[in-house]
Amino acid sequence: MASDKPSTEIIPFAKATEIKRLDANTYQANLVDSFCIGAVPNGGYVASCILQAAILHGSSRSSSNPQPHVMNAHFEYLNRTEVGPATIIIEDIKPGRQLTTLHATLYQGGGGDTTSDLQTTRGKKRRVTAYLVMTNLSSLAGITLDTQFTLIPPPLLPPGAGNPDFSLLKQNKDPHWTAIPLPPGFSYIRALQNTKFYIPRAGQVRKSIIDLWICLSSGEKVTNATLGYVSDCWPYVVEAYRPRTEEESKMEGAQPFRHDARHWYPTVVMNVEQKKAAPEGGPDGDGGWEWLRMRVSSKEVRGGRFDLEVLMMDEKGELVVVSNHVGLVLGSERNLAGRGKGGMKGQSRI
Repeated sequence: MASDKPSTEIIPFAKATEIKRLDANTYQANLVDSFCIGAVPNGGYVASCILQAAILHGSSRSSSNPQPHVMNAHFEYLNRTEVGPATIIIEDIKPGRQLTTLHATLYQGGGGDTTSDLQTTRGKKRRVTAYLVMTNLSSLAGITLDTQFTLIPPPLLPPGAGNPDFSLLKQNKDPHWTAIPLPPGFSYIRALQNTKFYIPRAGQVRKSIIDLWICLSSGEKVTNATLGYVSDCWPYVVEAYRPRTEEESKMEGAQPFRHDARHWYPTVVMNVEQKKAAPEGGPDGDGGWEWLRMRVSSKEVRGGRFDLEVLMMDEKGELVVVSNHVGLVLGSERNLAGRGKGGMKGQSRI
């Protein structure tokens, strides 16, 4: 059971997403509490565990033709996950010389945590399922075009501001970007402690668009596997509409929910397309980015359902990820319902 008391320890992302291979198609993960929203592990974090298993699977597929990169992934969140051991089963649906399609399913519950228990899905519930297209992004060849992609509308920054001074940004002294502090008593959203977020000092261009620079709190670089987590680390467009005070929340026709309403934003479907591989040379051999720029936007929030488009760019302004989500706006009681000592009990559907 996730604790109401915030975890002050930052667990390295590499450890939180550590994957053990049990046999040719079976992998073990252990979902940790510090990446939870309420009692439920963050959906992007769970996706990163599946990505890490797929990368391990693709890398070991063939020594002459390894496919260590997930070019595209489609995740469907069938049931709430929980803190603790998880079994990931990967099937080779369509092997190919350049592209290979995998199907992955993450199971939890219904058994112990011995190796034999984890190698079977008997009595376990499907929590997340995914299709993944594996390739080697470093060896792909073909037409490359300059599409002159840019963010429209542009962020609220002075003309020609360019990138932040990252040495100043770490000290929260950059003239154009400022850190978002974690709110007091953040135990419910403790997954946020794993990432540092910086927004324009001048504010956002509109409520439904959020521009950020991010880095991992642990000091690790963002790797290819981490992209699942960072694609889902800030699904909070709805929060831009939150009334600031009780008086404001009572204004007739002005606000859609109370200032003290506590929400849960579960992901129903998430697609992640990786445009370029992480830089090589990191300590784990995978390399990575220290900083990524994000734009999170929503086109419509209707009937407790919302869309998200997440764009991530590197320091050069080149696209790293295009991600699209379908999410829900639920009361926090739905997140915590049915949780008992030792994990989940009863029905666990969203």
